[in-house]
Amino acid sequence: MKESIIVSLYEGGYQPLNALTGLAALRNNGYETDFWDAYVLGIDMDRFRQYDTIILPVPLFDSLNAAIALCRDLRENGCTSRIVMYGQYATLNAQYLADSYADHVISGEWEMPLVSLFDFLSKKGKAVINVISRDKTIPSKTVPLAMMRGRIARPRRDLAPALTKYPQPHLTRLLGEEKIVGGLELTRGCHHKCTYCSVYSAYDGKITLGDAESILEDVDTLVAQGMEHLTFIDAEFFNATRRSFEILHLIHRKHPSLTYDFTTRVDHILDNRDRLRELHDAGVRIITSALEFPKNEVLRQVRKEVTVDDLKKAARLVHDSGIVLNPTFIMYNPWIDLDDLDLMNEFLTETDLNEVVDPIQYMTRLHLYKGSPLLKNETIKSLRLTEHEFFYDWEHPDSRVDEHFRLAAAQEQEGTFKRCCLKC
Repeated sequence: MKESIIVSLYEGGYQPLNALTGLAALRNNGYETDFWDAYVLGIDMDRFRQYDTIILPVPLFDSLNAAIALCRDLRENGCTSRIVMYGQYATLNAQYLADSYADHVISGEWEMPLVSLFDFLSKKGKAVINVISRDKTIPSKTVPLAMMRGRIARPRRDLAPALTKYPQPHLTRLLGEEKIVGGLELTRGCHHKCTYCSVYSAYDGKITLGDAESILEDVDTLVAQGMEHLTFIDAEFFNATRRSFEILHLIHRKHPSLTYDFTTRVDHILDNRDRLRELHDAGVRIITSALEFPKNEVLRQVRKEVTVDDLKKAARLVHDSGIVLNPTFIMYNPWIDLDDLDLMNEFLTETDLNEVVDPIQYMTRLHLYKGSPLLKNETIKSLRLTEHEFFYDWEHPDSRVDEHFRLAAAQEQEGTFKRCCLKC
């Protein structure tokens, strides 16, 4: 049998950064791990069964669901390969995944732990780092995030499908033209603590910075592959504000025709109001921001640290700079009532956002994943919850709100932009 393969299932429709950085870490340390992007190439069970070890990155909730389905199919088809999982949703569910589906689960950053695991399995190492194993006899030690800073690997783009295989239709609509899109991150984690956010749950307000030189080299690789538009997939572009501006300007000077989009909070838009035109002139065309719902109680409950007036100010500022604000929402949540749904239409009209909102945003619902800080919220604890394997269904106190959601969800939606960032 062959040694190992990383199988990427879904990373927001972009070239899979979590998979390609894990691949780079192993290849850089002498492990000839293969790669397969099932999002582009489909599931190939016969191929996967040829490997001793199958590695599944699970950075998103959708990729976790896909990984669980694949694990079940592999076992049902008699596959005895070792299963390894890593990524944000592996971190959030590490012990359960190790008990139920995977032989080894990496908690936290993955490059160093992956290599330590392979070193141990090949008898070149004496212990693994931040790995939870089904076999409790495997020695493991915990290394804090601070000790792994600067270890983000430059992704192996050469082993991935072409960028043209990853179209981004919502970006095309907002840009007004179709462009070849690539994605990279300046940082992992987020220094904010929005209570609904899986990044907060996984990183607890901490961040790790990518190496600037490696980032610039990765941009060169993406441009050589035909990239015309770059998405910064960080959960928060302004995790390190000065550094973000510096790297953006370095890229813009070298590749002046590139355009960009990134994700940031409303308070960062307000803090950088005097530099929005500078961002536009450097090529930024779209800013995605999670506005949640235009009601102060909702913003307070999810700890956004802004008001509805701030949302409106940010929308005006971004519009006046020539950049498109791409808003995301939690349309259905426990802190609204039926009449509040009309607030959204009024807000979108007042802020001129009607034409840019992806239609699927009108049916988004608060996701209570296991590990969510919101499960400690008194409002949430008062709701009727139904437990599932990795999340909880919740019922609104007013059944009419839930019925309104069911009717909205039953309608055919042409939108694709489900995320608030590429980390959820």
